[in-house]
Amino acid sequence: MRDELRDRFDELISTGLESSSPEKFTVDDATRTLEAMEEGALEVPNRPLEAIILRFGRPAYLVQDDTFDTTSTPSSSEEVDAVVNAARGFLEGAIPSVGRVDLRNHRAGWVGTGWIVAPGIVVTNRHVAEAFAVEVDSGFAFVENFEGRAAKASLDTVREHGSGRESVFRVQDILWLEPSLGGHHDVAFLRIRPEGEDDQPPPSPLQLIEDAAFEALEPSRWVSIIGYPAFSIYNNSQDQQRIFDGIFDVKRLQPGQLSAQMTNDELNHDATTLGGNSGSVVLDLEAENVIGLHFGGLEGQTNSAVPAPVIRRLLQEKLSIEV
Repeated sequence: MRDELRDRFDELISTGLESSSPEKFTVDDATRTLEAMEEGALEVPNRPLEAIILRFGRPAYLVQDDTFDTTSTPSSSEEVDAVVNAARGFLEGAIPSVGRVDLRNHRAGWVGTGWIVAPGIVVTNRHVAEAFAVEVDSGFAFVENFEGRAAKASLDTVREHGSGRESVFRVQDILWLEPSLGGHHDVAFLRIRPEGEDDQPPPSPLQLIEDAAFEALEPSRWVSIIGYPAFSIYNNSQDQQRIFDGIFDVKRLQPGQLSAQMTNDELNHDATTLGGNSGSVVLDLEAENVIGLHFGGLEGQTNSAVPAPVIRRLLQEKLSIEV
């Protein structure tokens, strides 16, 4: 199929495949899109989209060996580099607690990002968890594939570019999915097994900002998300190639600033995100704690996150967990 797409690309384009797109859609873009479909990392239209808000000055640093290098990253600036380097100790402490949500017995190989919010508890987006989980009479269950086998999910807290390391924690239970209808927040909670596949202990939970401190946050405050951006058909392909240097599906640190549009129900930021960043943690680089759970955005406008006080409230109300 991939070879046929390349061979017939000019023919398909001439029929109007890209007539509605303001940017030229190339054969390489088409190939990456097909690869994303095969690997299960392609976004679907009914999901919140991830977005490039600012085309320059919002880098996506590769995470390798639980750290990051600011010296050779495209689309960065001296100001941004200085901000993240000043918070390096905090960020390096947070990196191991964020992982990629991988799947087995499922058409998708992976579906997004999650992070440790309480001992043994992973938080991610509802729309991420809905790929492999469903509500049933007794609570929640893993969906079954066409062969009748239940999906299996895990959190790999490495998945770094060029790394052969893994640190995999199987998802044991789906604890809570905020309802798609009538629910207000794109949140899901999962329980991982107490030991990883190599008998390693799980990472430490990330600390949520206190409610009063959250209410005092102001626009332009520096933040960073940590997650796993995937190539997106909804964002400019040239910008993606430049910012991400053609490397996708691996752990990244993506800084930005808070936007003015912020309420108790939604936090907005301008960090560069793509598909796969759904479920990423949003970190405040000054207070050095978690301020949100990224869930989507609109290109050139803003990215959005569930505020930390909402996550804290849902943990208490749905799981009786105090953090």
